[in-house]
Amino acid sequence: MNSKAGENRKRHDQRISKVIDYVYQHLDEALNLELLSDIACLSPFHFHRAFSASTGISVIRLVQLLRLRRASSQLVFNQTRSITEIALEAGFANAESFSRAFRNQHGQSPSEFRKNPDWQPWQVKNIHHEPQEQTSMKAEYIDFPDTLIAALEYEGPEHQSYKATQQFIKWRQSAGIGPNVGKTFGIHYSDPVNTLPENYRLDVAVSVEAPIAPNEFGVVNKIIPGGRCVVARHLGSRHYVKAADWLYREWFPQSGEELRDFPVFFHYVNVGPDVREADMITDVYLPIK
Repeated sequence: MNSKAGENRKRHDQRISKVIDYVYQHLDEALNLELLSDIACLSPFHFHRAFSASTGISVIRLVQLLRLRRASSQLVFNQTRSITEIALEAGFANAESFSRAFRNQHGQSPSEFRKNPDWQPWQVKNIHHEPQEQTSMKAEYIDFPDTLIAALEYEGPEHQSYKATQQFIKWRQSAGIGPNVGKTFGIHYSDPVNTLPENYRLDVAVSVEAPIAPNEFGVVNKIIPGGRCVVARHLGSRHYVKAADWLYREWFPQSGEELRDFPVFFHYVNVGPDVREADMITDVYLPIK
């Protein structure tokens, strides 16, 4: 590919990326073909074909899938909200049309999914997107202090790890530790892509001031050991935290650093059922010697 063709391709990819980024940031708003084609600086006659050719999916289908994915999280982690509320927020005219679309995607109705969610289809069809503002990531060195945490250990298929999150939320509620109390962490002992499902391990945790008492939820006391870390910030959906891949793929090979014998861990800066995917902030810590 010559330099001019390469520049043209880059410019085209940037146009498509700009649209995807806009969709992620404005899921709560009306997203029609005219608006999105204008963002791409393409005619509506050509935009939908250009978008599908670049991504393998229509832009309208992308919007629906992202809204359904967000709705699936709301069904599981915000049980006080009605299915009708969630349906309207997802852009459907009523609960019936939402239920049809949800069942077509999941093979479960929203009420069935709420009781016994099967996230496997979302994992297979996961939509990995790198927001434009993260194309140029930065890594910062910090001295992370010894941090006492209350942790719930999970081992099993990654797509079932939501069960640990649900259990952990129940413990936090029983202990009076709300979303804004302490720092919420995920300690990732293994990579779901390169690990057998039965060997995937994760700790869901929150920092605490004093050791917690034995409890029926299985939450235990642990420590994140202090030491040097490099940290990179991820903005947006946590379905794919790009910063973790970037640290391993881009930063580490060029850094000359050595890794400590402790896994990568995420600090979920803002948590709770009311935090929009577009507003999520996740700091990824890579322990180094």
